[in-house]
Amino acid sequence: MAEKETIFKKGEWVIVNGRYKWIGFITAISYALEEYEVQIVRREQGTDASFVNLSIWADFEETELMDGEISDAGIHQLIDMALDMKDKAWFLQLQNMLQKSEGVSL
Repeated sequence: MAEKETIFKKGEWVIVNGRYKWIGFITAISYALEEYEVQIVRREQGTDASFVNLSIWADFEETELMDGEISDAGIHQLIDMALDMKDKAWFLQLQNMLQKSEGVSL
């Protein structure tokens, strides 16, 4: 296996290419196996997309860094998923990603 020039970091959002396009974030890295453990939150196939919650291992070569920012609507959907999973740390992290509105407090 050819070594990839850039190794992504834990917590970075990535796209895993395969039969489907999987979108998620890196939770662990195996340098020996040249794989990332990715917490998948979305699967896309053509124009269809569905939210999922699964963890997969993906080869370095199958993984690319997700470019661009997640929209506020996308963050709200992820917040709903964090609430469903009762993951307070992820909820707070996502909440901090939302643009701050003046005069509004939680």
